[in-house]
Amino acid sequence: MCFTSTPVSQSPAARFPSGTSLETFAAIQEGNVTSITGNSLQEEREMLKKERCKLLHQTSSPAGLSLDPSTPTKPNYSWNGSLITDSQVVTCADLSKVSCKKQLEQLAQLYSTCIAENLVPNIFLELFFVLQLLTSKGTTSLEDGENDLEFNQGCKDAIERQHFRNVHNCVYFAVQVLDCQFEIISHLERGTLKLLAENERIASFSPGLHARLMKAYESSTAKVSLLLPSSVQSVSFQPETDNRSNFPSDRAFHIFKKQRDIFYELLREWEDNHEKPGWDFERVLGNRIRAMMNHLTAAYNHSHFARLFQKQLIQMCKGPIGGGTSWGDAPDQDVLNMLGSDNLSRLKRLQERFVVPQSIRGPCPPPAFTGCQQFFRDFILSAGSYQFNQHLMDSLCLKILQLDGLTLVEHEPSDGEADMDEQDEKKRFTMALMTLRLLAKFLGFLVFLPYQTVEPPSRDLQESAVALRNQTLPVLDVLKLLRQSILNRRTILTVPWIVEFLSLVDHFAPFLDYYWRVFSLLLQLYRCLVLSEDKEMSFLNKLLILAVLGWLFQVPSVPEELFFTSEVKQEGLMRDTMTSAQALDSVPLVDQQLLYTCCPFLGELRKLLASFVAGSGAKNGGFIRKITPTAAESLAPKPSVTQQKLQVELEQAFFHNQPPSLRRTVEFVAERVGSNCVKHIKATLVAELVKRAEVMLQDKVKEEDANHSKLLDEVCAQLYEEGAQALHKGREFCRLKGPEAVRVLLPEETSAAVLNSAEDIAVGLATEKACTWLSTNITALIKREVRTTFNRMLRVQGPSLPSEDAQGERKGCPPDCQHHAPFPSQIINEIKDVLSIAVGPRDEDEGILYVQLECLLKRLSQTLQCRKFMCPTSEQQLARCTVELASLLVSDRVPIQGLKPQTQKKPERQRGKKNAVYSLLKSLLSVWKEDFWTPVPVQLMFSRKNVGYIAEVEQREWDLFLFMLHGLVDHGLMGNAEIESCLHSLQELLWSSDFLEELETISRIFISEYHVAEPRTRPCELVRQPRGTVAAQS
Repeated sequence: MCFTSTPVSQSPAARFPSGTSLETFAAIQEGNVTSITGNSLQEEREMLKKERCKLLHQTSSPAGLSLDPSTPTKPNYSWNGSLITDSQVVTCADLSKVSCKKQLEQLAQLYSTCIAENLVPNIFLELFFVLQLLTSKGTTSLEDGENDLEFNQGCKDAIERQHFRNVHNCVYFAVQVLDCQFEIISHLERGTLKLLAENERIASFSPGLHARLMKAYESSTAKVSLLLPSSVQSVSFQPETDNRSNFPSDRAFHIFKKQRDIFYELLREWEDNHEKPGWDFERVLGNRIRAMMNHLTAAYNHSHFARLFQKQLIQMCKGPIGGGTSWGDAPDQDVLNMLGSDNLSRLKRLQERFVVPQSIRGPCPPPAFTGCQQFFRDFILSAGSYQFNQHLMDSLCLKILQLDGLTLVEHEPSDGEADMDEQDEKKRFTMALMTLRLLAKFLGFLVFLPYQTVEPPSRDLQESAVALRNQTLPVLDVLKLLRQSILNRRTILTVPWIVEFLSLVDHFAPFLDYYWRVFSLLLQLYRCLVLSEDKEMSFLNKLLILAVLGWLFQVPSVPEELFFTSEVKQEGLMRDTMTSAQALDSVPLVDQQLLYTCCPFLGELRKLLASFVAGSGAKNGGFIRKITPTAAESLAPKPSVTQQKLQVELEQAFFHNQPPSLRRTVEFVAERVGSNCVKHIKATLVAELVKRAEVMLQDKVKEEDANHSKLLDEVCAQLYEEGAQALHKGREFCRLKGPEAVRVLLPEETSAAVLNSAEDIAVGLATEKACTWLSTNITALIKREVRTTFNRMLRVQGPSLPSEDAQGERKGCPPDCQHHAPFPSQIINEIKDVLSIAVGPRDEDEGILYVQLECLLKRLSQTLQCRKFMCPTSEQQLARCTVELASLLVSDRVPIQGLKPQTQKKPERQRGKKNAVYSLLKSLLSVWKEDFWTPVPVQLMFSRKNVGYIAEVEQREWDLFLFMLHGLVDHGLMGNAEIESCLHSLQELLWSSDFLEELETISRIFISEYHVAEPRTRPCELVRQPRGTVAAQS
């Protein structure tokens, strides 16, 4: 099977080596394999490509089948959708007319497996091809079934049989593949899911898939927007780097100031005129740019201008972050009240239709500079300055290395909407990733610019150029950074910008030894990131990496044999098993907005489905929605876009004339006051509303046995109106707290005018930050808190309420329970205190009394038996903590004190301590079996970390470990086969040779005891045997 995304850079005939004839492939069809003279797999692949092209031409013409648009290959990036004319009738796909169902199902299964295992260069290009088949338009009036039957009967073998001769087979195959790839499809944006869920062909061919798509669409909140910033803002003056002290002379300082003014003059002229017809960058600005660059004669002038150029590039071109223009991110409250959040999102989508380009040259577009990036690219080309290019590359490399070391603050996962701090961390990551991709793109443009050619070079020229360039060192060691990112589990940050860097390579670079190793490592990583495996890595994180790598493999300058070559050197992709603050892959940082921002070509899937709907108009049974303009109510006066832009410029001018510490202080105050404002609203307004909701719910639950879901929605709807007070209270909080913080942090000598301006700016920024979050999340926050309270209330009240005395009784509590048991949170904290002492570090005389441990386990049992304050999350946390405690007890890591007087001999003290540990382990086993309602993850005792506790002990004794194994079996917590499997998995990990030998011995002892016919040794007998005896039993 040949894949649609197989790179094709030449015509089928030109790709055959000289001397290869069509008789070679004919011999294969006749079964004469021995007549093949070419033993190369590459030749066979080229022959298959040629035959595939011939079959495609034969298939489409006679049956009138139209795949619209055509499947893109490397030389064909354009995408021109054409609609069916009125004289043509779109064939209605019919399940009963599908021929060769069994063969199509087998093909679909094989094809889906190749996609799932990353055996195709670009998984999204394959999905695009599948959607082409789904939306194919056959215009024949013949009886498809009879023609296919006659045609296929005349075929000699399966190769000549054309399974996709008619629309019915194409749709059937596409639906089968989509069903297999549902997990990927379900993570697409909401608009694509809607078009798939409403597709009549899917509904008729697979009702099950249709139901799953409809459910995924209804539950999806993945709405994306690709609006771009609308105005140019200049980079403010930086005293640390741009003041007079950073230049050797007054002349150099004034030259830089003059070049800065000229640069912004050119930038604003480009902004005003570049969209006008006939306006040419080189003709209008070329000479002025070169004249400006001629004045930058000194190295320090080039360095300062390169830094300015880079900062302006970042400020203008880093792309949309969660929206675009300022009014879309923080809507006016009057607009929000009049339209509502749903209609406001529709208004944003309407704006997006007018602003965002409707086509990006197909599902696999070549690298391009779009929007404001065109100015900076053309500026570099027109300047033609080697000195400036070198300084700019140095500046770009330094900034890339700084951003690539981003670390995030870990947050506890939440059940509902993400906390404000967690959203800030995701925004930091998004900003860093978009900036890295932008800088790497221009770095790649500069690095490979001297070697760019219009046409691919000849082989002789390529060999000589590669031999010469192999002697030079790369500007940035991307191979080292890539290896470090894989080791430290940071590929989600590093791989996307490396892809942007490599997308600008010339035709020679991929064949250089250094970059060939980079491409090989990326290919190896691509094949390892199977979506169905490695659940530790977030699905969308992995999907983004696969999407950008798949796009890279289709770049015209990347050699087509790279993906299918068998000469790729395999490297050991070792990853750090310990999760640290630097690890990012396991953190769900990518959402659909970031995915579509980094990979805008994914929007072509939706456009393809939408074009099918538009092409199947009312005459053909389809539909198309139109925009009906309506008159809007008059809005309250609000600042215009010009006024907002002027306000921003005034703030920039204010900070321009003040020390940099003032700006940092104002931004810090705005960030903290905004965050504290949200927390204050949660603790006051939301808490008060939740209490009121609890009273309302209790009254209504007592009155009638109402529908809980409906009752919850009714109560929440009453609270939403009062929740709108959050914005007013938030503004008031920021107005009061902001000036106080600014006065405390700024020097007392600060003038009153500067102080007042700083206070106003801080209050404005804090208010914008807090109100933006509150307007978006206050409704979801109220509903989440009310639902949590309601669920807890239902657990407390039980199924019925016969009397007030019975209200205190809980389901699952003992009949005589007084509900005086310790809170689960208290027990969790106490267990964590014990774990922290056991793991260390600790003082030599620091330990835990045996009586305290024994009492702790008894109180744990009481807490689990009383279900009043127990929730699933707390019970799961208790289970995990007790498993961790058992692992430390088994490894003898818990410093138990207070057993017996220390005057006893050492063997007697060890025996006494071991007997105490046995008693504690027995108590734990009993609690796990009798008191826990949730399954206890005892399998974690066999994890690398917990077994590693034993490996770290110098004088290891396995008696406690064997005792625990037997206890798990005796109490029915694990089976023999399951324990054997866990022990076998442990032996496959990397251990020291002596520890691995002991582990194998213990495994054989355990297996033999449960498989021999004679009575097995009891744990109490094993624990009396010394370590040498246990090892000798093997």
